[in-house]
Amino acid sequence: MTTRRICCVLALGVAVSACDDHKQSSSKDAGLTEPSPNASILPAPLASEVPGGAKANGEESEHRDAGHALAEAGADAPPPEPRVLREDQALPAEIPHETSGFSLSARLRWLDTPSAPRVPELNPDGLQRARDTVAFDLVIDLAGGRMRFAFASRSFTLPPGSELHARDDLYGHALLWPNRTTYTVLPPGTLRSVLSQQRADVVPLVRPRFSALSGGSLFGFATERVELGTPTGKLELEQARAPGSAQGTTIWASGASLCQLLIELVGASPVSSACRADLFPVRAVYTWSNGQHFAFEVARVTRRSDFNPSAFAVPPMGAEFRQSELPPPPPVALLSESELAELRLRPAARTDKPDPSAPKSGLLLVNHGDGLRYITIDGAPVARLIAGSELALPGLRAGKYQISARDFFDGEEALLKSIEPPARFSLGDDAEKAH
Repeated sequence: MTTRRICCVLALGVAVSACDDHKQSSSKDAGLTEPSPNASILPAPLASEVPGGAKANGEESEHRDAGHALAEAGADAPPPEPRVLREDQALPAEIPHETSGFSLSARLRWLDTPSAPRVPELNPDGLQRARDTVAFDLVIDLAGGRMRFAFASRSFTLPPGSELHARDDLYGHALLWPNRTTYTVLPPGTLRSVLSQQRADVVPLVRPRFSALSGGSLFGFATERVELGTPTGKLELEQARAPGSAQGTTIWASGASLCQLLIELVGASPVSSACRADLFPVRAVYTWSNGQHFAFEVARVTRRSDFNPSAFAVPPMGAEFRQSELPPPPPVALLSESELAELRLRPAARTDKPDPSAPKSGLLLVNHGDGLRYITIDGAPVARLIAGSELALPGLRAGKYQISARDFFDGEEALLKSIEPPARFSLGDDAEKAH
């Protein structure tokens, strides 16, 4: 049985077990509007998801508007349920009209990275430049219930220039390739495998445990905070709230699509009252079962009134549909030889005998494991290795370094080791597991 079929069976089991709970739900929480092979991975929301544990009612259903202005739906009619995108179906062409909203400069990052060894030859400025160069930077535009999520770094499994396009009335994403003429549909449940393994495997999503936290303030906005828990981990999500005068207007961007993206990374269904049209996320901190932490952080929020509406099209205008394909991955080496050399001011004398399997110079990376791993040196990602691959990094100067191997989300046990080039760093070998 394929991995995908196993995932669907597991998800169906979750949906069946939750059937009795759903019988008490209102029609507004009944789930999705049309059958889909992916429908079973999106369980309907529970009344307990509403902050404060209140039952879903008419007032709260307005706050859970899926990106439509209340005036469009009518005074009494609830907004339609968002539609689930399917990986095997092209999307109809559309012409958006949104020009006003927000642009977010954001970053995904590990919160538990090893520090550099305290050695005289360490170049702090060079190390900081390297970390900034390979940071997981994002540019996110939000306008009128639409999202453009652009990968602005060489370090992602998707090449720079790739974009996720989404709308608040859809569950899932259109992935625009860097050539801007091709797109792929990513249904809900695929984002974790795309970002961590360069594959669009579908995994089941669950209804999270939900609790409201005390609010705060960021970027001049009052914020709401919630905590979501799933078998995958725990997410603390902070979102900016629209001022009363902006709610239900096109001036307010609506960050429901961004919220749905972020909660999907913790394995939560996008059918959640945490994601609303009057909020947009500004910070998300994930805690995994291994105790490691991963974060989404917004560094700058810019109000915009000059967006090109076509930039928000789902699908992108004129793009060709490719089923179940991802764009070619970027190069596996993330830093050049000169950037690696700048991690140290000068070479240092070796303190122990080199490994006989080591190269004559630099560092040889080998992945005998069963999944893609990021290799970091002194906390800076330097390579991205798929299973069964290897890579030589000749640019490192002689000296001591801290090297680690981790998955993209840092949710699995990381391998940490001190090395002195020339050296060989291998994953999946019994000798390495003993360290």
